[in-house]
Amino acid sequence: MKRMSETTHTLLNERYELRERLGAGGMARVFKAWDKTLERPVAIKILHEHLVEDPTFKLRFEREAKIVANLNHPNIVQVYDFAVIERDDLPLYYMVMSYIPGKTLREYLETFNAKSERIPQARIYDITLNIAEALAYAHAQGMVHRDVKPGNILLRDNGEAVLTDFGIARMIESSRLTQDGISTGTPLYMSPEQASGQSGDARSDLYSLGIILFELITGKPPFEDNGTASVMIKHLNQQPPSVSNLLGIDAPTLDGLIFKILAKNPTERYQTAQAFIDDFKIVFTSLNLDALSAGGKTVIVNTPMGSALSTPQTPVPSFLTPTPITPLSEASPSPKPTTVAPQSYRRITPLMGVLVIAVATMAVAVVILLRNTLSDTTTSTSIDFDSLESMTQPILSVPDGYFNARFDPDDETNQYWYQGEVGLYSRSVTDDGFYRLVNQRANTAETSVIFAEQSYNSISIEMRALLEEGSAPASAYGIVFRYQNADNYNVFAVDGVGRYSIWVRSNGVWRELRGLDENWTQDERIRSIGQSNRLTVDIIGDTLTGYVNSQQIIRVVDDTLDGGTVGIYFATDDGAASVLVDSYKVYPSVPSMTGQ
Repeated sequence: MKRMSETTHTLLNERYELRERLGAGGMARVFKAWDKTLERPVAIKILHEHLVEDPTFKLRFEREAKIVANLNHPNIVQVYDFAVIERDDLPLYYMVMSYIPGKTLREYLETFNAKSERIPQARIYDITLNIAEALAYAHAQGMVHRDVKPGNILLRDNGEAVLTDFGIARMIESSRLTQDGISTGTPLYMSPEQASGQSGDARSDLYSLGIILFELITGKPPFEDNGTASVMIKHLNQQPPSVSNLLGIDAPTLDGLIFKILAKNPTERYQTAQAFIDDFKIVFTSLNLDALSAGGKTVIVNTPMGSALSTPQTPVPSFLTPTPITPLSEASPSPKPTTVAPQSYRRITPLMGVLVIAVATMAVAVVILLRNTLSDTTTSTSIDFDSLESMTQPILSVPDGYFNARFDPDDETNQYWYQGEVGLYSRSVTDDGFYRLVNQRANTAETSVIFAEQSYNSISIEMRALLEEGSAPASAYGIVFRYQNADNYNVFAVDGVGRYSIWVRSNGVWRELRGLDENWTQDERIRSIGQSNRLTVDIIGDTLTGYVNSQQIIRVVDDTLDGGTVGIYFATDDGAASVLVDSYKVYPSVPSMTGQ
C-alpha cells in the first residue's frame, strides 16, 4: 500500500493544521498541530496505513476512541477528538489529544544514563505513583493499555508523568498482524503472557510497570534486548535479577516488591494497581536510595524485615504477610503455565511458585529469619518448630519412619511437607509431580524439613532434584539430615555449576566437614543447571558417605550431632532460583562389607 502524504501546514478536516512532526512508532506518527477552532496547540496521532487494512477496523477505531475520550485523569493524556477521512483515496485515521511539551520518560532515562547518574528516589516515587494511579483509574473503567513503556509516558514541565496511547493496542489487536500470533506491545516491556501470544489484561500492564520501575532504579531493564525473540524468551523463562545485588545494597522489601510485580504467572502478581500502590508506598517510604555512593556500595537505610513484622503499628507489604500451613488436600491446584518449553524431564512450569489457601482460622507467623553466615554473603533461614505446634501440618507417623515421597498428586506423603509462601520463599507440590521450592531473595539459605515423630540416625536418604533453568547458576540444593533445630543440622549439597560440599551447622555456625580451603569442589559427575541429579547420603554412626548419580564422591566422620529429622536444603547465589524435587526417600542404611 502506498503511503499518503502529510507535511507541515497540512490541514486535517478543515480544522487541524499539522505544524511539526514529533516522532513515529510502530503504530502511528505523531504531529504537533494547531486547532484553528479552539486556537490551541494539540497533538495528533495518525495511525499507520498497514494497521488499518482490516475492513472492520473503522468500527473498532470508533469504539475504542470513544472509550479513551471518556477517560478523565490527570495522568492520562486527554483525547479531544477522533475521525477518519479520505486522503489520496485512502482512509486516514487520527486522534487529537492534549499537547504536552517536554520529554518522554525514555528521553529522561537516557539523559541520566549518559551522565552515569541515578534518578533521585523522589522522582522515581512520583513517576511510578503517577503511572500506577493512571492504570488504577483506567482499569476500573475496563480499559487495559497493553503497551506501557517509557516511550508512552510524557513528563510535564512540573515533572508529572502522563500516560499516552491508551486504546491503540486494542484497536489493532484483531488486525491481520495479531491474528498471525504476534502480540501487541513492546518486547522489552512485554509481559510473559503477551510474549506467548495472548492479548494480556490489567496484570500485564502492571508487569510492564514493574519493568519500568526496575529501570528507573537501576538504570537498565532486567532483561537485555539482544533481539526481539531473545528478550521475549527471557520474559517467559528467566527470573529478573535482584535489585539489591545490582546496586550492592541490602533492601529485601524492595526486592520483594519487584519480584511480585514481575511474577511470570499473572495470578502471582499484584491483582490490581491499587494493591501495588499500597505496597509501593510502604516500601519506598522506608528506603533511602539516595544514600548510595557513586560506586553503588553504600548500604541502604531501610526498615528491617524483622521489625516490620513485629511492630503492629508499622505497615507491612502484602508479600511479607505469612501464609499459614495447609494440607495439600485443601490447597488450591497449581495454575497452568503461560507457556511450555520442550524439556528432557517431566513437564515443568516456568511459574514462580503456587500460592496455597490458608485453612487456619488464625494467621500465625511460621518463619523466623536467622541471619547466620554460611559464606561471606549467605544467610540461613528455617522454620521454627515451636511455632508449628499450633499449625495444621500433619506429623509423619509410619513404621520405623521410612518413606518414599514421589510428590504425585495422590501421594499421601505430600501432606507432611511444608507448603505455602512466606515473604520471598514459597514451597508447593505441583500438578505434574514435583515439590517446588522458589527463593526470590539472593544469597540466602533455606531448609524444608519433614514433620516426623522419629529422630533419624543410621539411615540412607536419596533425593532426585534439579535446579531450574533461569536460576542463579551457583545456587545449591541438597539433603538435610540430623536436623535438631534451625541452628543444628547437617547438609550434603550440590550446585548448578557442578560442585559439591558437606557441612555441619552447630550452634548457628557453619563448618565444612573436610577442612578444605575451598568449601565447594568441582566434579564432572555432577550435572549442571537444568539437569537432574540423584543425591544419596548414608549415615552409619558417625560416618557420612555422599553419592551423586550412584557414584561415591565423599566420606567424612562427624560426631557433632546425634540424630534428628530430615529435609531439603536450598541456597541462592546472586539472584533468584527455584528447585524441583522429583523424589525423596528415607530407608535403612546398610553398612558396606569392606567398610569402604
